[in-house]
Amino acid sequence: MNSPEPNRLTQTRGKYAAKYGHEIDDWSAMFLTETQEHFQNLEASVGKSIAAIDRAALELKGRKRFLQFQDRNQALFYGLGVSAPYSIAGIAIAVLFYVLIRHGQQYVERQRILDEYRNAPAYKQIIEQGKIVEYDKMLYLQLTPLPKKGKVQIGEHYVYDSQGKRVLVPLGAE
Repeated sequence: MNSPEPNRLTQTRGKYAAKYGHEIDDWSAMFLTETQEHFQNLEASVGKSIAAIDRAALELKGRKRFLQFQDRNQALFYGLGVSAPYSIAGIAIAVLFYVLIRHGQQYVERQRILDEYRNAPAYKQIIEQGKIVEYDKMLYLQLTPLPKKGKVQIGEHYVYDSQGKRVLVPLGAE
């Protein structure tokens, strides 16, 4: 800390004595002088900041554009023109997220079925080509006997095994 000039100390002591009617010692005078100098510096800095804020406020005020419309429709269309691109982009993003989440959930469900039923891939052609009919409030896979001539149609034909007394449904070759 720089010590104040002796002249300033004397002035401070004199001001204090004139104002309050008491004498103060050198240390108190030095402290009051230093404090006064710091407050003067602070006051100058605050004054500069206020001036800079006022200049910035005036500059911003000068940049403001005032819009005046002839009727409500004109104002509405102006507002739509300003906000519509953002609204459309927001809606498109929301729809995209919905579709992605929905497909993701469907994928998870299908993967769960494939993991749970290890034979599910073998039924692929029956699922694609099979004909489902409703009979007595039940759903059935409709199949016909294998013809004597022609190709086996997966999801359409069956073979009756009389020895095993069972119906065999072709799933395709491995």
